[in-house]
Amino acid sequence: ALKTMGLNNLVLVNPKQFPHAEAQQRSAGAEDVLDSARVETSLESALSGASLVFGTSARSREVNWPTLTPRTAAEQAAHHLAQKDSHRVAILFGNETSGLSNAELDYCSAQIVIPASSVYSSLNMASAVQIICYEMRLAALSEELDLVATQVPKPRQEAATIEQQQGHLNHLAQVLEALDFAHNKNSPLLMRKLTRLYNKAELSVEEVQILRGILTAIDRRIGGSEK
Repeated sequence: ALKTMGLNNLVLVNPKQFPHAEAQQRSAGAEDVLDSARVETSLESALSGASLVFGTSARSREVNWPTLTPRTAAEQAAHHLAQKDSHRVAILFGNETSGLSNAELDYCSAQIVIPASSVYSSLNMASAVQIICYEMRLAALSEELDLVATQVPKPRQEAATIEQQQGHLNHLAQVLEALDFAHNKNSPLLMRKLTRLYNKAELSVEEVQILRGILTAIDRRIGGSEK
């Protein structure tokens, strides 16, 4: 699914078995993608360096995530990658049984939902990956043609990475707790909503630095340690 669409950067998080003979057999000519797959022990390390993350989902959530079709997400991804060479986009898939948890979706700017039939909407992992990779390839080809035709100038602002965004959110949670603003049983839900808010903003490195500076100033004023 990846190789046929020109993609080759596969990251696995805590696979039950890797390498595995059945996976090698099923790769059918794409052994190089499987052999070069990166294995990580945490989702955070797997998404290291990504500045835009989409999660895939087929179920509704208590806190609404921005929801995109594969085509819209692919267009956003292609445009993001075209803006700056250092930008990286990740597509996050959960396991085939339960998909992604809310905590895993917290890393994502939006969720991708394939608009399947309401009568029978079940898709296995391979089918979902193939659909999304196909849309990513179409969008990438379109973006390349558009850039050649119009020579759109690239912005000077660099998108914040997942690590920078998570650092800001962790700092924010600490400051809110110190202020007794989020010191109750609803604080996880509050942080989930704030995470969605900041993910939608698609913060730049400079914007994250400004927000961290504000939080540090609050820390000093209330007598907390600098984060």
